[in-house]
Amino acid sequence: MAKIEWLKEEHKTKIRENEYLDIGGQDCFPFQGFEGSIPHLPKIGLEIVDCPPDDWPSTVAEPYQDIWKDPVTWANQVEKRYQPDLLCLQLVSTDPMGEDTSPEKAGEVAKAVAEATSLPLIIYGCGNSEKDAKVLKRVAEVLPKKVVLGPVQEGNYNTLGACALAYGHYIIAQTPTDVNLCKQLNILLSNLGVSLDKIIIDPTPSALGYGLEYTYSAMEKIRSACFQTNDDKLNLPMIGNIAKEVWKIKEVKIDDEKMGETKTRGIFFEAITAISFILAGTDVVVVRHPKSLSLLRGWLSKMTGKEDSPQSTVHSPQVAEDRSQKAEVEDLKSTPKDAEGTIEDLKPEKEQFDVIIQSAFAVLRELDGGLTDEVYKNALFLELKQRSLEVQKDIPLPKPLVYKGQEVGRLSGDIICGNIILMIDCKDSKSLNQYLLSSGLAYGIGMSFTEALNIIYTEKEVKKDE
Repeated sequence: MAKIEWLKEEHKTKIRENEYLDIGGQDCFPFQGFEGSIPHLPKIGLEIVDCPPDDWPSTVAEPYQDIWKDPVTWANQVEKRYQPDLLCLQLVSTDPMGEDTSPEKAGEVAKAVAEATSLPLIIYGCGNSEKDAKVLKRVAEVLPKKVVLGPVQEGNYNTLGACALAYGHYIIAQTPTDVNLCKQLNILLSNLGVSLDKIIIDPTPSALGYGLEYTYSAMEKIRSACFQTNDDKLNLPMIGNIAKEVWKIKEVKIDDEKMGETKTRGIFFEAITAISFILAGTDVVVVRHPKSLSLLRGWLSKMTGKEDSPQSTVHSPQVAEDRSQKAEVEDLKSTPKDAEGTIEDLKPEKEQFDVIIQSAFAVLRELDGGLTDEVYKNALFLELKQRSLEVQKDIPLPKPLVYKGQEVGRLSGDIICGNIILMIDCKDSKSLNQYLLSSGLAYGIGMSFTEALNIIYTEKEVKKDE
């Protein structure tokens, strides 16, 4: 009998690895390790909230009622009792339609929880983009270690993207359930300077029976675009923050013998929703009930043939070689360039960008919003000098403005730092590009000091023959 060859589909693109959560890196569809490598299993997290919930069904409230008055105790006990792969702190009290907790208070809670656990930590705001910009900015500033912050949305990506740059945190980019919108937000964050390696996609979750099929198809499209069209703006890990969506639906609350036992129904709804997300390509799921965590771990063990901890990795022979090549690439990136080269050779060190953005946040913290541009410019100039950067202020730019062949004036740069021009109260890329062209420099950062720091970024376009 002729031997039948196993047909394999090979993909050139890999999901970006997130080293903090230990996810990503796969170059094939979920559980199709026969076609590629799957270095990490999906991670399962348990959620905690920053205030005692009053709307949880008794089934899911019962395991936590003795500890939920204090989120620090809650985090500590969940880690000890259930040992999830990670914790997800939900800052629900910050919702303007609820308690409207202040950013300062939320920052205190987040810091205390971060100090109380050794597990990787995800921190979600309330979902109101304006309030989250203030809350997560404060959280980013006070945390003693790097975490994952979200949701970053179209309405606040400037502020929270800048926070990620300044403090080194990872971020969750959340969009409505649409592939193009998801890709667009990734592009906006990338243009701001945020590394795509620091971003996790949240396509907005839904629960079994309440739009799950729509979310599932969107996640499948994201993964298909990544592997089948080599889209490097969609090859990011995905998260399903599903707990809230599952436990608010009526089927997990009502007592109806025809639907089975109420105590177990919600757990099954949550487990099936999580499994669906994982099958569609999600790398992280956040659940609420500890029995859901247990069910998912058992399912993952059977799916992978591994009976040990889900935190173990599933390696193929190619993984070690891939990691070695990755290390070589990183070494090349850190190799000093020749004195003469392209604009990429002149790109400032990441640390320089970080110092500039941290300085801007320091100015806003000290002075608040509502002052004149001149005040912010002078304060930022002093802050940058104190941080040992070589800066110049109010420098006439070399290239004149020309109208019908005649020079009509010159622009002045607010602050010049190396080959970066900084412009205060610059709110759109078109204006920033005009200053960049007039300066002859390579990079531009525009800053607007309001209640929240808004930052835009641009760089000089380089022609192929340059």
